[in-house]
Amino acid sequence: MLARDLTGTIPAGSDLRRLVRALSTGYPDTWAFAVDGLIGASPETLVTVQHGTVTARVLAGTIGRGADADADTEASTHLASSTKDLDEHQYAVQSVLASLRAHTRVLAASEQPFLLKLPNLFHLATDVEGELADGESALDLVHALHPTAAVAGTPTPAAIAAIRDLEPFDRGRYAGPVGWVDAEGNGEWAIALRCAQFTAGEDAIGVTAYAGAGIVAGSDPESELLETRVKFRPLVDALA
Repeated sequence: MLARDLTGTIPAGSDLRRLVRALSTGYPDTWAFAVDGLIGASPETLVTVQHGTVTARVLAGTIGRGADADADTEASTHLASSTKDLDEHQYAVQSVLASLRAHTRVLAASEQPFLLKLPNLFHLATDVEGELADGESALDLVHALHPTAAVAGTPTPAAIAAIRDLEPFDRGRYAGPVGWVDAEGNGEWAIALRCAQFTAGEDAIGVTAYAGAGIVAGSDPESELLETRVKFRPLVDALA
């Protein structure tokens, strides 16, 4: 995945709790978060661990929603049959399965991706579930999974090297793990997507928002750029 950023400012003293509330109510099927100035609403779990059961939801393959019901149907049908997007999705699913196999005694993923419908776009999604083999914690699984192919590409070392060469900025905590863990090792961790970093200054609060798109064989530059614009919408609308 290659990402780009948008930068700007909002007035000093702005109540960022209103932004978190707008994201959580406008995008109820996401994980809204606010951690040390990083605020967003991610649709993608990295991993959840609950009493020995591990689950994850893999998202890769995206298209914007249509302006009406007919356009919506056309968009979703196109995504569900797009060879480019299905290939991108399988890379991400296989990355997660490969990372989890060494930590589970049973592991399964849905055979075909389903369409996850959000207010601004559709994603191809696959749910993964398994049983932990040796009592590892949610943080152990975060360490094993991050970064997934959905945010870093595959093969991962080569993809990360390319990202460092091609992206003209430091991602900071964008696309990193954000979540919680309890004393028993249970936890729920999302990937920090659809987010922005807010930095307080004397006269204004600086804002840097991030959005990315998966680049594979068959990717069209204009379509990938449009995808990032759609992914910026939740934050842009909430800030407006």
